[in-house]
Order: sequence, then C-alpha cells, then structure tokens
Amino acid sequence: MTVGIPTYYGGQGLAEAAKSILASKGIEKFRFIVTVDGNPLKDDIRQQFIDLGVEVIENEERGGQVARIKQLIALCDTDILVLTQDDIRFQSDTLAKILRGFENHPETTMIGARMLPVPAKTFLEKVVERGAQLTHRIGDLWQQGDNYLLASGRCLAFRSFMAKKLVIPEEVINSDAYLYFENKKNDGAFLALRDAIVFNKSPQKIQEHIKQNKKFEYSQAELEKYLDGINLKSEYMIPRLIVIRALLSEFIAHPFFF
Repeated sequence: MTVGIPTYYGGQGLAEAAKSILASKGIEKFRFIVTVDGNPLKDDIRQQFIDLGVEVIENEERGGQVARIKQLIALCDTDILVLTQDDIRFQSDTLAKILRGFENHPETTMIGARMLPVPAKTFLEKVVERGAQLTHRIGDLWQQGDNYLLASGRCLAFRSFMAKKLVIPEEVINSDAYLYFENKKNDGAFLALRDAIVFNKSPQKIQEHIKQNKKFEYSQAELEKYLDGINLKSEYMIPRLIVIRALLSEFIAHPFFF
C-alpha cells in the first residue's frame, strides 16, 4: 500500500496528519509520500518528515491539487493507493479496514472512507456536524451507498491499476465526485466503508463554511463538461423520499442544531 498526501500549505497540521497515519495499527509497513505544490516546506516541518521516514517531493512550480494527485498516482508502485489530505486525522484502524475492504470485495476498485467532523464544541461546529450527518444519512440510503456523496476526497483508496487508468483534467474543481464517476466510467466498483473513519476539523466561521461549499454548487454542470457517456442528471437526482426520510431522522435526533 502507498499513502499519498498532496499539499500546498504544508504546515504543522500536515505533520500531525502524517503522525496519525503512521500510528496506524494492524497493517504491514507501507510507502508514504507527500507531494508539495510549489510552496517550500519550512525547515522544521521538513526535518519532522525526515525523522518520520516520509518521502517528500517539493515541486517548485504550483500545479494545483489535481496535478499533485496525478503525480502520486504515477509514483505508486504498490497494489493499493490511498489519497488523503493535509488536515485529516486517521483512526488507528482506518487503513487496516480499507485493506480489509479490498480483500473482502475483490471486485471493488475504489473505496471511500467515512469523513466525520472532529467532535464539536462550538455552536457552529455542532450545526456543521448535523449537516455532515445528514449527508451520510442520505448517502447510506441512496443506491445502497454507491453514490458520489460518500466519495469524499478526504480519504479515497484505489486499486492502483484502476487509478492509473483514470483520466483526470487538472482544471476540474470537484475532483472527489469526478474520481467517483471516472471510476464508474471505467467499469470500476465503489464501496463506502462506514467504519473506516477519518476526522476533519469543522470551519470556525460561517464565511469559511460557505466558501468551502460554494465550489460544489455547480458540480453537476462542471462535471458534464468532462464525463461524456454518463447520465449525470440521474446520478445527481436523489429520490425525494430518501431526502425526506433523512431530514426527519436528523430532525428527530437533534432538533435544535438541525
């Protein structure tokens, strides 16, 4: 297995993400690569990676996240490639559960881990947490979990032979959904793992939350430019009954923050 992180900021948060990944249990030694996108690492961060045994590739020119993802795919020489991000924390058994998912489902070519917010403390964090849980409720009910909602780029894993088949335009914004549909276009099978968990810190300001989500507002229209042969209208059309069921469940469970 190879674990790869594309990054631009490369600060202490990245080092903490790496430490959480290296603390994984129940797996053999794996290759770990960080590709830095045109923004040199600080000396102390670079030294931490050297001490941790992480491969670091510092690209002088900025190419964007997709360019670094493609670089990681090209560098992968193992059976499995796990792509994650620099602000994520892994549970100690997440990688082991991903590997077990591939072993138990030989037809699976792509796995999505369950991305959860770091346990909420502030009011806004608790509101965002409910939104994340609502997405999971809908995703779990819709097409037995085989849908783009559960393909979070916070942690996606591929059989490397499939990853190397994927044609990924570097200008695509919603790369999470694009990778899900491109895998499907290449006759791959997707599996969402509820118990393979990674944590992400929630936005601390409402403006930050809106900014993070704004880029996905026109996802369907954007991806239709790149994904000929897939009916994205049907892929984005969530059955109304599922939405109502998920809304009611979340409202009953957490009415105030909902």
